[in-house]
Amino acid sequence: MPLKQRKKSIAYSAASRVSFIDAASQHSSQQYPNQVSDHDISDCVEDDVLFPQYLDVEEKLDRPSISDFDRGVRESERRASYGSALSRTISKQSRLYGESVSETTSTELRYCVYSGQKDRGTTFIPQLVSKEGREALDTMLQTAGWWLDCLNPTDEEMTVISKLFRIHALTVEDIQANEATEKIDLYPNYTFVCFRSFDTDQQTNQLYPYNFYNLIFKDGLLTVHYKHSPHPARVRHRIDQIKQHLTIVPDWINYALIDDITDAFAPVIRQVEMESLSIDELSLVLHKSERTDMLKRIGRCRKHATQLTRLLTPKLDVLRSLMKRYEEKWQRTGGYLAMVDESLTTSPEEMKEQKALNEVLLYLGDIQDHLVTMALNTSHCNRILSRAHTNYLAQVNVDLSMTYRETNQVMNRLTFMGTVFIPTLFIAGLFGMNVAVPGKKYLDLAFFFWIVLLMVSYSVLISFFGRKWKVL
Repeated sequence: MPLKQRKKSIAYSAASRVSFIDAASQHSSQQYPNQVSDHDISDCVEDDVLFPQYLDVEEKLDRPSISDFDRGVRESERRASYGSALSRTISKQSRLYGESVSETTSTELRYCVYSGQKDRGTTFIPQLVSKEGREALDTMLQTAGWWLDCLNPTDEEMTVISKLFRIHALTVEDIQANEATEKIDLYPNYTFVCFRSFDTDQQTNQLYPYNFYNLIFKDGLLTVHYKHSPHPARVRHRIDQIKQHLTIVPDWINYALIDDITDAFAPVIRQVEMESLSIDELSLVLHKSERTDMLKRIGRCRKHATQLTRLLTPKLDVLRSLMKRYEEKWQRTGGYLAMVDESLTTSPEEMKEQKALNEVLLYLGDIQDHLVTMALNTSHCNRILSRAHTNYLAQVNVDLSMTYRETNQVMNRLTFMGTVFIPTLFIAGLFGMNVAVPGKKYLDLAFFFWIVLLMVSYSVLISFFGRKWKVL
């Protein structure tokens, strides 16, 4: 049987199975309206196994349609009618990571629909599953170079988004679970990039990382993040300044977002560098009274440097993988030969795509250079802080040794003084007893004089040897 007929037969059998399941679920829902139907469970299993392949196997995967949005809304409403037990039972994300807690309000503008075309503007909407959201998405999908930025989407909204853009279930699971691993995954209709940024507490200077999930489609970019961030607004401002002179493609928007996240590391790394150099210079020259907080400063600075290292190191692997993907795609379109050789038959669209890939590849190489420099600077700061910590501990050990030496000298003097005075005290005590002692019968001071002279001579002699032996 030919491949095309076999695909049609598979689609027909799948459609027959769905119609049979619809009839069975309708009959069961009439009897048990509050129970979860087999239709819902089969839909979830089908999404996990066959997603994003639909019944129409000949449909292209890289063209989102507003009908898929309506389909996702109907499915979300149908599931909501059964309560949240189905999502808690079926959802792997809920079983592994618990229920997600939304901190947004209904009036907050959480979705931004942006177009890189010259005559298009920016639309902010509070709710995606609404009439306003549907109209904005319908207008967006009719253009090229669109960008949908999602802030803290709910599980129902993620279901609708996954149906609209035909996102794989593994990607949806990573997004809902707030996966922290920075990576790049290739799917038939999009490229999934996970990139981490950070937020700084102004009081404690603590770094709090959060994730950006970028889905690069052929005609647009979808970004999802669960924390307010200044990066999307800065990227939109940058695009507004250059879109009159440059054709904006989804890969370029993804580059601009990664570049803005990377640039946000520069001030923090500069601060860590200045602090590490200050600690290195002061670790050996501070007095004892001024070194009380030095160890705390070293600990805080090393903590920041370690956090920056953990955030920067995975980004290099992501950039290498992303550049490799663009290089392979660029080579498939002809590479430099297609841009230089005029004899090759290249359409204007292909030439435009080649130039865009070449530009994005060069820009990503520039980001990679910045990341390498930042990683080296952070590693250098770690070495400086490690050396400063060692110098600080060595200085503390030297101070302790000097203190022990002074204590030993004092103890030696006291011991020597005891050696000097104990014999004299013994003689004085011996002759001062209320018993018969030598010289008691003599009434003159001769006996007393010789005893005192002997004690003084002994003390002088012992002191002389003490000075000579450098005990005193």
